[in-house]
Amino acid sequence: MQKLNREEVFEKLSAERDYQEKRWESRLRERPDKEKDIGEWIIYMEFLLNAAKHQVYYLHSESAMSEIRKMTAVGVACLEIHGCPERLTSR
Repeated sequence: MQKLNREEVFEKLSAERDYQEKRWESRLRERPDKEKDIGEWIIYMEFLLNAAKHQVYYLHSESAMSEIRKMTAVGVACLEIHGCPERLTSR
């Protein structure tokens, strides 16, 4: 797998967010993302992280990275809806 710079990674995450919105569009009509609390987003992220771990176990690195891309984009969706606190300290 090739290494990417931050801008390239952000472009891929943005494309994943676009895909997710289109993919889940019909379900979003039933229950919009803005109605989902932070805990629900964390559960989605845990599910995808576990899928990545499963792929790593079977030595499927590229598939694991795909799951990480999905998980990170879900985190971005959560931040879009619930806000993204700024880093105020070096901690």
